[in-house]
Amino acid sequence: MNIVLHPLSEAKVQNHLARPSHALLIVGPRGLGKGTIAQHIASSLLNTEIERIFGQPHLRYITSGKEQSISIETMRELEHFLALRVPGSQNRVVVIEDAHSLTTEAQNAILKTLEEPPERTFLILTAAHEQSLLPTIRSRMTVLPLQRPNPQMLHDYFAGLGYTSTAIQKSQLMSGGLPGLMAALLQDDTDHPLTAAAATAREIIQKSTFERLAMVDQLAKQKQYALDVLAIMQQMAHVALSGSKPAKIWQRILAQGYQATEQLLQSGQPKLVLTNLMLNL
Repeated sequence: MNIVLHPLSEAKVQNHLARPSHALLIVGPRGLGKGTIAQHIASSLLNTEIERIFGQPHLRYITSGKEQSISIETMRELEHFLALRVPGSQNRVVVIEDAHSLTTEAQNAILKTLEEPPERTFLILTAAHEQSLLPTIRSRMTVLPLQRPNPQMLHDYFAGLGYTSTAIQKSQLMSGGLPGLMAALLQDDTDHPLTAAAATAREIIQKSTFERLAMVDQLAKQKQYALDVLAIMQQMAHVALSGSKPAKIWQRILAQGYQATEQLLQSGQPKLVLTNLMLNL
């Protein structure tokens, strides 16, 4: 697998491949590599190379894309796909990335499939937060929580790819040690969905209170983007606090980031939540 994983996470993936359940939920912060892991598992179930899975007729790959949500119409289209017969002993795989983007109606629509999955059909969902999915969804899935690799593992992996220690350390701090985002930063991949969020997180930490408050209106209009920024800020704080000389400011950033995230996930008013965050950092 072309990604660095914590040994415990890698063991969980291998255990699942040995005895795959019909429905798997991969949980972890965005940028940790959940999509790559989902593709790896899908390629194994489809008995094909990971580079070729998107050409497979028995794979349906669903993402929120620019819509930032996955609608019930998408789930109805999925039902038509699942109604088709699969020849011979061929497996069929459905991957839903960022399943926390499923609307409540869409989650209810997929519930029947989870309760009565078609033969030789495997569902793989990824989500940043397990609690963002309905309890009825979670209870019918095998949950695979991912752990972030430690700094030495990340350094060794990216050093093996030819990157300098300075570049690795910079990308690690900016990404909060999320390997998928680290790779994007090292490769100057501006298309990665979290690259802009990482830059915004860094801006918020470095700016004055007045400058931070000026960012609230724009962030409040993009709830998912705001959640991404908060998640990266928290990961950055974790990395900084694990250093030899952690500054107290990172404890405040971590605590305020967690609080703001919980409030946004509980449908708090984005502008009010973000204003309080900027004032208390």
